[in-house]
Amino acid sequence: MKYLFEENQKFTQWWLWIILLYFPTSALFIHNDPINYIYVLIGCAIPLVFYLFELRVKVDQNGLHYQFFPLHFKSYTIILDEMEKIEAVEYKPISEYGGWGIKYGFKGKAYNTSGKLGVKIHLKNGTNILFGSQKHKALAKVLKQIKQQ
Repeated sequence: MKYLFEENQKFTQWWLWIILLYFPTSALFIHNDPINYIYVLIGCAIPLVFYLFELRVKVDQNGLHYQFFPLHFKSYTIILDEMEKIEAVEYKPISEYGGWGIKYGFKGKAYNTSGKLGVKIHLKNGTNILFGSQKHKALAKVLKQIKQQ
């Protein structure tokens, strides 16, 4: 299938990785206690899961397809007929949506991994979905173009 737009994003915040990697490494140096090795194993598993997280956004003639792997095992689609308005936006991830990931905020639902740029899709049913995107203007442009066809 030919996609008109495709973007994959991961968690790239340096401060997040410092926090995630601090706990397993610090547990090794606190005490030589077997319980600390459990903390190390758990502490290593959490960064591994964060490393696997990936927001996948694709656009074709049918609409926008998205998947937040590994939480979504399949791709979900928003068809063009469901979209009322499409806008490239700059937003505040923490104050508007409560951070990054799959979030439910006062301004609607958000799928994002990093940054503060995205595309907000206003649906005909009155709900909003924001998709974080480092190419937010290109994503909005493609969606608007195929919606006008």
